[in-house]
Amino acid sequence: MDAATNKQEEEEDIPFTDDDDVGEVLDVEEVEGAATTADYNNNTYKELTSKFTTEDSLDIDTLPKGIPDKFYILSHASMPSGGFSMSDIQHAFSPEEIQRLKLQPENVTVPAALILLFPDHFTTQTRARKESRKRKILLHKGALTDGKFDRDKLKIAKVGDRVVPGFILAVQARMEHNYSESANHHKEPPFHLPVVYEDDYFALVNKPEGIVVFGPKGGGYGRMTVKSCLPWVITPPKLGVVSVLRRPTPVHRIDRGTSGLLVVAKTKPAMVELSRMFKERKAKKTYTAIVNGDILEPKDTSISNEEAEKLGVCIGDDDDDDDDVESRKRKWQVIDNELEDQNAVTVWRRVKQYAGIENARNNTLSMVELKPKTGRYHQLRRHMAWTGNCPLLGDKTYDGGGPARLLRENGFYLCSNKIVIEHPFYNSSQGRSMWEKVKEVEIKKCNDHKENIRIAEESDGRVLVYAEIDLPSKFNE
Repeated sequence: MDAATNKQEEEEDIPFTDDDDVGEVLDVEEVEGAATTADYNNNTYKELTSKFTTEDSLDIDTLPKGIPDKFYILSHASMPSGGFSMSDIQHAFSPEEIQRLKLQPENVTVPAALILLFPDHFTTQTRARKESRKRKILLHKGALTDGKFDRDKLKIAKVGDRVVPGFILAVQARMEHNYSESANHHKEPPFHLPVVYEDDYFALVNKPEGIVVFGPKGGGYGRMTVKSCLPWVITPPKLGVVSVLRRPTPVHRIDRGTSGLLVVAKTKPAMVELSRMFKERKAKKTYTAIVNGDILEPKDTSISNEEAEKLGVCIGDDDDDDDDVESRKRKWQVIDNELEDQNAVTVWRRVKQYAGIENARNNTLSMVELKPKTGRYHQLRRHMAWTGNCPLLGDKTYDGGGPARLLRENGFYLCSNKIVIEHPFYNSSQGRSMWEKVKEVEIKKCNDHKENIRIAEESDGRVLVYAEIDLPSKFNE
């Protein structure tokens, strides 16, 4: 492989960490708002302002159709027959804005009207203009006919359009989705991407080794990315789910050479919530690796299950049947060594050893379980190589060369094989009532079809998704 290709591989994950990844957090203003069905016939702007909500699922049979097809109107309000009061305009806009935009009680711009009609949702000119440019705002020139929109009077609003008494502004959203419409080349992807878990809001997929999550800006990987494959393997949310992303989107990265669980958002609110979890280290991930050497477990760096959980990693009850009391007390190791002057903490333990391995350090390989608390660049790989003195098997970046070069042919051995994550919708204020309706079905669905996948409500009321996948076959060869 040439130097340019090597450089591209090394740089692809720089914007994110790769061994335990922090997702990109979306601007909260990117989340689409929606209204309840009670709002649709309410065109008094003073009454409507307190009802603009963020429901995540609606009955589209009750909604007026928007423009173009597959868009539906979620809420609307009309400019009062006497216009807006000048005091309301002066309260919402500066004198300079009033003069520049030529705002008058009976003649305002579309963004200004949105701020005045929906003050809880459109809080700034920037937000109102952005939503208008995304074709989410409709302008109806005149009153409704028998409570219905007249298609001849309805158009997609532009930022520069003027709103006068009797005109109606409507907020719309795409609510019928077919991901394959946006799939590259309308051909199935050239690699297999198993879906481990999915519902209407997010999914977990099993990324194969050797595939990047996102291609670099400007291209370079074509269709050989997880992102380009997702529209083919992810099921669109059911009709009525709002704020659906045009394409399912990964929330974080894992390195090209790492396989395992990747979290994917289907809706904008889920994207924001899942990204927040990764940023705040609330997504509990577990990795399994094979390292080169007989890795030591010093007593002075060993910690108990309880101490490990206090550090913020998820331990579970995998080994509560251990008969050795002392082993249960001191079963984990902790590495707390800075990387690039930033705190970096990894909790780990040795799972098994393989003796008599030619070209391995001390003729031994070790399987380890790794639970990162932080997510620094190449954290797990560097902690194993630099602190544990046992680099990942096949990791050409950190294995030190020499005889280790002869063990590189199968890539490096690192798999993100477990995750515990809070559900991004069912734990929200809007999602709790939905969870009460569907929890028996959702729990049974996981129990019936997914041996190592479950969704459960904890004693503190949180709804958690637990997922575990088998290790790649090369781990057992």
